[in-house]
Amino acid sequence: MPTRTCITTPNAPPPIGPYCQGNIAGPFVFTAEEGGEKPDGTLPKTIEEQTNQVINNIEAILKAGYCSLDDVTKVTVYLATLGDFKAMNGVYAKRFKQPYPVRSIIQTALPAPGALVAMDAIALRPQEGRK
Repeated sequence: MPTRTCITTPNAPPPIGPYCQGNIAGPFVFTAEEGGEKPDGTLPKTIEEQTNQVINNIEAILKAGYCSLDDVTKVTVYLATLGDFKAMNGVYAKRFKQPYPVRSIIQTALPAPGALVAMDAIALRPQEGRK
């Protein structure tokens, strides 16, 4: 029977509901939607700062699941406004390496006041990280 393991790390904001920060499921790690909040709950002001923090949060969850950003195969980006696409994309392109993950972008309302961007990711764990 397939197993699923909840990932918890103090290096990303804690969940605000009944969910895990991430799950290890077979050879994959799935992250929850991560916003731009820092682990202490503060929210940077600009789209660039929030995008960088979102990726920091995802990176922390992936590390707890024995992965890195290099293992990410799929990212979904949630933007409060598509007008922030160019600025978000500039940070994204610096943090992810080629071959880039496949990506979807959705404009949507985000739950935190002042939130401009959120992302979730799917990564394929390297063989040595699999249990």
